[in-house]
Amino acid sequence: MAARPLTETAPLPPSAVLATLHRPDEKRPELDLAVPHQGAARRFSVYAPMAAFDLITELRHLSNRAIEGNVFFDPRFLVPAMPRLDERRVRLMVIRDEDEARSRLRLLMPFSVERAGMVGGPQTIRAWTHPFGPLGTLPLDGDDPAGTLTSLLETLARRELKLPRILVLPDLRIDGPMARTLVAAAEQLGLPVTEVNAFTRASLTKVGPASYLRQTSLSKRRRRELARQRRLLERQGTVRFEVARDPDGVRLAFEDFLALEASGWKGRERSALTMDRYRSAFARESVNALAEDGRARVFTLRLDGQAVASLVVFIDRGEAYAWKSAYDEAFSNASPGQQLVAEATRSLVADPAVKRADSCAMPDHFVMNRFWKDRVSIATLVVGLDPDSHKAVAKAAKGLVAARRSRNVVRLMRERLASLLPSR
Repeated sequence: MAARPLTETAPLPPSAVLATLHRPDEKRPELDLAVPHQGAARRFSVYAPMAAFDLITELRHLSNRAIEGNVFFDPRFLVPAMPRLDERRVRLMVIRDEDEARSRLRLLMPFSVERAGMVGGPQTIRAWTHPFGPLGTLPLDGDDPAGTLTSLLETLARRELKLPRILVLPDLRIDGPMARTLVAAAEQLGLPVTEVNAFTRASLTKVGPASYLRQTSLSKRRRRELARQRRLLERQGTVRFEVARDPDGVRLAFEDFLALEASGWKGRERSALTMDRYRSAFARESVNALAEDGRARVFTLRLDGQAVASLVVFIDRGEAYAWKSAYDEAFSNASPGQQLVAEATRSLVADPAVKRADSCAMPDHFVMNRFWKDRVSIATLVVGLDPDSHKAVAKAAKGLVAARRSRNVVRLMRERLASLLPSR
């Protein structure tokens, strides 16, 4: 049964209190605010993370109606993630339209209250994203999305809620319908909006007849090198490419992926999924739940039956998301990871259920950049909730840029260190 808001309204606690608040009944909202809307009520509710389990049915319907898809906000992925992946105090904000006959979910926004930047930045309302879900597009009902986002901005700005005056939405497809609608709604209200931390990452868009060579950016020289490396691998045994699609097949192939990941540099660095019981529980639950709905694939390259490379892909509304990959470093000279990407690309191009694919990779990921020639633009939007908040928005944007720069330096240092560590 879906979690239902309280009938009375209640003010949201101040942000300092919000960060530590505990409610005995986590199915009940911490905020419940109803405003008139087209002769009925538009209701804003904020829940503790565990309430997501009681919102699954509503969230599934919203995901199917959303103006723009995002598998990482599908309840099969989101619900296992929320209690396990983040130490921040994350809350669920939902917007519903209600009348005497029905209640319809219009928007979901997990969020936290935190500072923009490492030290001294202004407090913000930050929509929740995390490294395991590298796309921040919110589930927004396709019926009057502009009106819903306008209501969101107007409600967040209400003084009695005592929320920060800046909204941060990370990792949006900046050219997508959700981001464009949000910018238009903010501009219509006279609110300052800025875009920061923009980058592009590899993607694949199928055009014309399904042709592997037409869809990739591999040069003839690189294709010859891949063929040479394939022969090198085949000299060591029988090479076979497999695609797991059914729930049992995905479950078994995903265990092979987890073992491969733990055997490599992520295992040595103790960042592999199996090194953390919460992360491994989340990963197994979400992958298997999506597989039960026919929306998970595990591509595996095997040598004499043993997995030497693995790629986990989610499928949602005609889009493939390349979520996680791993390979056996003992065969690095044959590039099994690149061999697998080549095979997986052929499979995706030939799959009529897939129209495009997002690599979900870092912008400097040389393998995906080499194989997939298209690019998707990603950025963070910073929205001031007051028309006169330009300076606060600029300060928040500066803090977010500095924080991202620092994280990138740490990431590059970590990757450099990993390359120096001895393999097994």
